[in-house]
Amino acid sequence: MRTELTSSDRMRQVLKGHIDHEGVQTLLEAAAACDEAQQCLADEDYETALEIALPLVLLQTPVVANRAKETAIAALDELMERALAAGQPQRALQYIEQWLRIEPKGFFPLLRRAEILQHEFGDLHEAWTAYLQVLRHYPDSIEAFLGLAQLALAEGNPERAYPYLLRAWQSLARSTWAYTPSARTMQSVFEDLYDITAGMLHWLGSADEARELTEKALALLGDSEILKERMQIIEDSGD
Repeated sequence: MRTELTSSDRMRQVLKGHIDHEGVQTLLEAAAACDEAQQCLADEDYETALEIALPLVLLQTPVVANRAKETAIAALDELMERALAAGQPQRALQYIEQWLRIEPKGFFPLLRRAEILQHEFGDLHEAWTAYLQVLRHYPDSIEAFLGLAQLALAEGNPERAYPYLLRAWQSLARSTWAYTPSARTMQSVFEDLYDITAGMLHWLGSADEARELTEKALALLGDSEILKERMQIIEDSGD
């Protein structure tokens, strides 16, 4: 005689079939590892924090993977900046590449890579490609527009710089920022924006307009060595 399962029996069997002791153990261990990585981060042991956090980023459990990713990125950020401060740009780039492997479209690491290639290596070609990659993902990046304009000017090609400088001004109201748009960050970006623009006006044949713009920028942004240098260039030209 066939025994019919009651509703309670069926629920009990289904529930037992989903009990996963190994899954619980894995999550507990992962959470403990995240705690350890966070403590290493707090202790400024960034290498160890990264070593612990990176494997956890690959876990299929979002809550653990996301937390580990945040820790790994924080460690990579610190390690990159320390490498640059120690005069090790190649090592800094290696940290950037690790960062981009776990955050392929990360705004900050994409821009930082372009800046390192430009300022630390002087590799104008690779920096140009890197800035264009930023714009593919973040088409209103004022920082990338200015980087490209600076590269074009470094090549002695103001005509190539012009469209990027124009786009920087056109995107001002809707611009996106890889760096935290603090007053300090904006001050630095706007100094470059006015400096390049004044230089462009001067190149286009109007020293008076370049001088007037630089004066307005100094009044707006305050004591700026970059803008003072621009003013001196204009005055020394005798135009």
